[in-house]
Amino acid sequence: MPKPKYKISSYHLASLKWYLEVKTGFNIWGKADCRKVSDLIQVELGLSISDSTLYRLFLWDNNSHKPYYHTLTILAKYLGYDSWMELEKVINELQEFQFSYGKSLEANNFRSLLQFNIHTNTLNPLYDYLEQFPKDLAINKSFVLGQELFLSLKTNPNKNIDFFKGFSSLPIVRSSFYEFLADPDFSIPQYELGLTYYLSSITPHNSWENMQDYIFANSLLIRYYYVEGDKENLQRLGKLIYEEIQLDQDQLDAFYIFPKIRFLAYRMFYDKVYNHFDLDYFKQLEAFFLDQIPKCNIEEQRIIIHTLLDSLQVNPILQLNTMNKFKIQFEDFFNRLPNYFNKLSLNKQIYFLNPNAAATFPNTMP
Repeated sequence: MPKPKYKISSYHLASLKWYLEVKTGFNIWGKADCRKVSDLIQVELGLSISDSTLYRLFLWDNNSHKPYYHTLTILAKYLGYDSWMELEKVINELQEFQFSYGKSLEANNFRSLLQFNIHTNTLNPLYDYLEQFPKDLAINKSFVLGQELFLSLKTNPNKNIDFFKGFSSLPIVRSSFYEFLADPDFSIPQYELGLTYYLSSITPHNSWENMQDYIFANSLLIRYYYVEGDKENLQRLGKLIYEEIQLDQDQLDAFYIFPKIRFLAYRMFYDKVYNHFDLDYFKQLEAFFLDQIPKCNIEEQRIIIHTLLDSLQVNPILQLNTMNKFKIQFEDFFNRLPNYFNKLSLNKQIYFLNPNAAATFPNTMP
């Protein structure tokens, strides 16, 4: 009996590709990416989907291809679901949520209502819409909402000042946009101002959560001021968070890995300008990271490795040596990346590892 085929909509197909890209940490753009996804599925599940099948499914004739149901089941299992029907239900629920802010199925042809509101500065109804959501909205919904906000603000032909001024205190905007979709490259216009408004709602010593958010946002600014050569603001802010604020070990241990790693690694930007590059501090930091990485999941490992390598732009020779050391010490992690990774320049390799929204922006939810 021939295997049954299954008609899948373009939206479901694009969503499935997006879920796979989030899971693997890289975009599926060509045959080499399909080959690596095939290898990862084989290693993790012991089940086989050929790279040619993945290529036909995602990169060739998407609108008419009918995959085998068995193929969809394997992909669903790789993504942590018991069946394609279970994953399809999750995709349907997410699609309904996207409809609520005016996301069209024809995503490449029309702006969402949310994007239209931001681009035309018609913000009152958008505020009322976003105000209804709790900060702890389901992660997948919060993530796609954050992506839509990121897209809308980055492509806004006008200034984002009114949005940042009026929306930065909204819980769902703080969690879905600022915290899930960080932009350390400051690719969004007026993002520095946005972080200033985000920080204005935080009283850092009220709770460790507030302190964590305060450290997170100020760490982004530290990197920005270093890259921009703004020594005055870098020294001012670095002195504040690295000297005046006294964090005990219990507070630091309680931080989530993302703000913790930024806080620790970005100190090298401050030291480089205000004092000097501190090799002893780097060695202590490296030892701490080498101890932590094996205890972390793949996403956290990516955050640690990228952030440390990115911060070593203060010392390019050490940056290259550390990358080579990591490739040897964390071979399993680097083996998960497409084979062309090692052919990239060092800067492109580091950017490839970037887990932040500024780097993954092309990899948006359909």
